[in-house]
Amino acid sequence: MRRVALGLACLAVVLVGQATPSRPSHAAVYARYAVAADHPLASDAGARVLAAGGNAADAAAATMLALGVVSPASSGLGGGGFALYYRASDRSLTFLDFRETAPGAATNDMFARREGDTDEVAAQRSMTGGLAVAVPGEPAGIDALIARFGSRRVTRAQIASHAERYAREGFAVSRYVSDSSRVALALLRGDTLLAGWLGADGIAQGARITNPQLAATLRTFGRQGAAPFYRGAIARAIVDAVSARGGVMTAEDLAGYAVRERTPISRDAFGRRWVSAPPPSAGGITMLQSLALLEAWQPEGGWREGAAFRHALTQSWIGSYVDRAAYLGDPDHADVPTAALLADDRIARRAAIFDRDRALPAERWELPLAPDETRAPSAPPSDHGTSHLCVVDEEGNIAAVTTTVNLLFGARVSAAGMVLNDEMDDFARELGAPNAFGLPGGAANLPRPGARPVSSMAPTIVFEGSRPVMCVGASGGSRIPTATEQVALVSLLFDAEIGEAMSRPRVHQQGSPATTLVERGVDTGTRLALWRRGHDVSETPTVANVQTIRIVRRDGVVELHAASDPRKDGEPRGE
Repeated sequence: MRRVALGLACLAVVLVGQATPSRPSHAAVYARYAVAADHPLASDAGARVLAAGGNAADAAAATMLALGVVSPASSGLGGGGFALYYRASDRSLTFLDFRETAPGAATNDMFARREGDTDEVAAQRSMTGGLAVAVPGEPAGIDALIARFGSRRVTRAQIASHAERYAREGFAVSRYVSDSSRVALALLRGDTLLAGWLGADGIAQGARITNPQLAATLRTFGRQGAAPFYRGAIARAIVDAVSARGGVMTAEDLAGYAVRERTPISRDAFGRRWVSAPPPSAGGITMLQSLALLEAWQPEGGWREGAAFRHALTQSWIGSYVDRAAYLGDPDHADVPTAALLADDRIARRAAIFDRDRALPAERWELPLAPDETRAPSAPPSDHGTSHLCVVDEEGNIAAVTTTVNLLFGARVSAAGMVLNDEMDDFARELGAPNAFGLPGGAANLPRPGARPVSSMAPTIVFEGSRPVMCVGASGGSRIPTATEQVALVSLLFDAEIGEAMSRPRVHQQGSPATTLVERGVDTGTRLALWRRGHDVSETPTVANVQTIRIVRRDGVVELHAASDPRKDGEPRGE
């Protein structure tokens, strides 16, 4: 498969100590089709399906399945996610919600602090072990994507074959997976599958590991689709594994799972239409609110990169994180006021709060929708285990998919070769209590039977007029929407080459704590300018991991500029 390299410098990538790249990221230009994922073997699986005649839906499915094998710390069939799909033939946009759901025995207080709990014990209950596992949605999500949008030119078995081969024949462990294993080392030893990969110091980078159980599971998926994961032998294996580790999931919970089709949310800003994820994701709302505010605050002559722009970026995000704690939840189980949160008059009132010369605390950005409403108390905050992928095919179809097991290696529980999620941690443990990403919880996001927890995932497609110009999204927990937006703006607003846009250092701010995070590459002058505006500036190794494809049209010729974030392990593939 041929590609035109734009800047394929191999950059140092680690998990917790990830260096911000100083050179362009993994990027390439393709003429026919492209896949951008956070592991080269996953991108390759998707590109091979496209080469065999498949379309963007088929390729996205193959890429997801491959990611679950080669990047088990991040995603897989034991997790869930969101897919935003653009069908070129009728210019339609569809959002598939295959987020995990709480088991039927879930209660509002199942993770509340118990007498005698230390902070660590209280937190771990929703992060590790059987109680942390929610009903997986990825098998059903992949099936729905293929059934609804697949080309029918490749079979499900062909789609699954590349992932099955990686699991059966083995693959070299990436630096990201190796570093992830060291972070979660003690907890991984409690699971037979995961412990089998470990050495004295985690899973060694470059070591070749296999997963025969997962290979068999993938063969079953190739033959029968998702059905055995919800009714049958694989479903029984999931229930048994969860039960053995103290969980409450039942066979009925799995049998009752269903993918939800939702209407994506969108907003016009900077001469483009931005389409992203609706609730139960907060990621789309965060990004669309921010874009609207940045457009309102735009100085005469437009924004330029620098301290003033970064100050405005950080301030534009805070209010949406306040809104997340107060209002966001599963729209099937709570009244989520999406339209009110994005209403023009509310955006205008929030825009009026901005101070160009001073960073404002989170409470200044609060805008209650009703004067007498009861709000969840704020709490000091912190999806490591997440992957994003973008696919554009020769017909112009686009798949933007974000998939996750939540924390690194999910709940550290496996079944049938799959790493099971710990998505229950994305619910509020109790009002105001922060989850693993430091986000305080509100009443709308308390655990309840069948509910889907709030997410930060933000698979996004950007349009100019009626034409799509970018597919973009990220992994990285609460930093997903802020990183996604920054890469898109640097590329589209400042017209940076896509590899350079990916490499630019990023910032992040979520209101609580009142810390402005900056990557290592943010220069001293910018840091000082932010500090003078009152920012509590702190360096962070990385602000999320982004995958993107920009669609460029020149003299009637389409170019697909694809990039995978060098902060992780990805490389794009295509032709």
